[in-house]
Amino acid sequence: LAIYEREIACRSFPDDPITDLQYHYDKLKRAMRAEPDGLVVLTLEEDVVGWLWMRTKVSLATKERYGVLQSLYVREDLRSQGLAKSLAQYCIRYFENRGIHRIACKVHHENESGRALLQRVGLKPMHMTYEYRTPLHPQAVEDDEDAWEYTGGDDVV
Repeated sequence: LAIYEREIACRSFPDDPITDLQYHYDKLKRAMRAEPDGLVVLTLEEDVVGWLWMRTKVSLATKERYGVLQSLYVREDLRSQGLAKSLAQYCIRYFENRGIHRIACKVHHENESGRALLQRVGLKPMHMTYEYRTPLHPQAVEDDEDAWEYTGGDDVV
């Protein structure tokens, strides 16, 4: 499962994925202790072919319990057969059976198949996160013709 989580990280965070298997293994151990029913493994003839991780959280602002579809993965050679849709539908039932009526899931904007799957099972896009990353090295700004540089003037908005 840690291998699948690493693959999910590479797809979800293509610029800087966490690829350390021990990190993912430790994360899954904590998840198993926190909410063991939220971890679902799909097998076919004793091979792990799919994976679903669900978490229950509580909003700090409203104290409302809500569900998080943390991870959903189907082995590449078995995709487009309805397995991911079945896992996503299981997720919805899992939370509904616990009296939870809101489910959140973060998906990378380039993951078109993931976004389409979630919409097919009824999840709707609600927010978009914008991100800016400062260059790692001053030289990177000098090499980028389109980069703007703050010179300390008063014309900054």
